[in-house]
Amino acid sequence: MTALIDERRSTPAWMPLALRAAAIYNLCCALALSLWPTPIFQWLAMPATPAAMIQCIGMMVGVYALAYWIAARDLRRYWPLIVVGLLGKTLGPLGFLYHALTGALAWRSGLLVLGNDLIWWLPFWGMMAYAFRHRHEWRA
Repeated sequence: MTALIDERRSTPAWMPLALRAAAIYNLCCALALSLWPTPIFQWLAMPATPAAMIQCIGMMVGVYALAYWIAARDLRRYWPLIVVGLLGKTLGPLGFLYHALTGALAWRSGLLVLGNDLIWWLPFWGMMAYAFRHRHEWRA
């Protein structure tokens, strides 16, 4: 009986895997933006942006990678890191949509939003639903 209780209370195995995948993706994206800032933004049809600003974006994406890797070790303890990631993954696409609709950004630049945000919605929202359902079992 104890095994069943422990099993029901353990974090589903896919959640740490999804967080590690997000961490690796973010690390790769951060490195790419840091090493090839101008070519990437040109390919995405983004407005002319100083390389230093693009590299700063890469640094922020890299910080998310670290947060996801930490959260993957103990989702129950570090769920606030996932909330921060989910906020970015929700607000980023909303900002993109607004600026694409007003013509400030080319729709092609949405490829960055697709990879950085949209493909992660389902797992991150799933983790948040899990966290909400089990919040009474967890200590901050």
